[in-house]
Amino acid sequence: MTLVRYAALAASAAAICLAAAAPAPPAAAPAPPPPSAAEAAGHPSEVSLSDTRRIAFVSQVNGHGYSIDVALPSVPPPPKGYPVIYLFDGDGYFGSMAEAVRMNGNAPQAIVVGIGYPHDAAWPKTVLDKHQPLAPAYAAAPPHDAAAGLARMYDLTLPASEETLKAASGGVLTVRPQDVGGIDELLKTIETDIKPRVYALAPVDKSNQTLFGHSLGGLAVVEALFTEPQAFRTFVAASPSIWWGDEAVLKHEAAFDAAITSGQAAPRVLITVGSEEETLPALPPSMAAQKAVIEAMIKKDRMVGNACDLAKRLQALHGAAGYQVADCAVFAGQQHGISPWPAMGRAVSFAFPQ
Repeated sequence: MTLVRYAALAASAAAICLAAAAPAPPAAAPAPPPPSAAEAAGHPSEVSLSDTRRIAFVSQVNGHGYSIDVALPSVPPPPKGYPVIYLFDGDGYFGSMAEAVRMNGNAPQAIVVGIGYPHDAAWPKTVLDKHQPLAPAYAAAPPHDAAAGLARMYDLTLPASEETLKAASGGVLTVRPQDVGGIDELLKTIETDIKPRVYALAPVDKSNQTLFGHSLGGLAVVEALFTEPQAFRTFVAASPSIWWGDEAVLKHEAAFDAAITSGQAAPRVLITVGSEEETLPALPPSMAAQKAVIEAMIKKDRMVGNACDLAKRLQALHGAAGYQVADCAVFAGQQHGISPWPAMGRAVSFAFPQ
């Protein structure tokens, strides 16, 4: 796993990503590692998911390249059409979610849509050229991993000032204000570019669509819930990075509360988190020198506290029929990097009750 990928998944993901990108003290060049099993086998790709489509496109909203992976049901459509679950970080979670709905009759009638980035050889350069010079962690990563990490940082965050970003990175500015803040553009892209492409593939029940995201993806789900609560029937925010930008996402909470109490919207909401997300995980040797900084970030970020506090506030609202907020789902013994998988299982059972 590359440092960029580790930084994206370890505790308080974006905070560690910011810290991990900081320049490291000069050191002797290490000996090259032996080839991995995948390298030794020539990076085979002999296994694929059946009944899936991949569609690349350029957003009409921001001009950026994206790709969606779509898992199509193998059962006839229900009378109203197929329900759909959309997930951020589709490049990492699509396969897991597709099998979660298909296996054991969990939700075989559901379409799964993973939102990710193009897989063609030319796409990484279009992103990397905009971010030169690259921070060390990105420069050392494979081009597609680095480009996806940078694109993700933009797409799944709210705007943040230079001062806020510097504080989030432990005093070392590694991400610039222009590198973040594209979350609302991505939400518009879902409506403008993604949903129509899904609707063209199969009959869809537009009244029964779910949005799932983990970490910064969870932050994006909260932003979508607060700003467009009628765009989806169900919102699943897994380990949401509510701390981002000094909790900037919460500035929309009062308007959301008013929409709920007035009956203008009645979404279903699930918030999940791993019980160990406020505990420092094991760090790779390359990040050992930043242990104290990362530990302080984790404490400040309050991943568990923020997630469950939000769930309690939303549960306290008196909304119209259909408004539902589940108890905060805390997964025992789970760190940030592994908590998306129990969250996906809980999301399927919540979004598609039998």
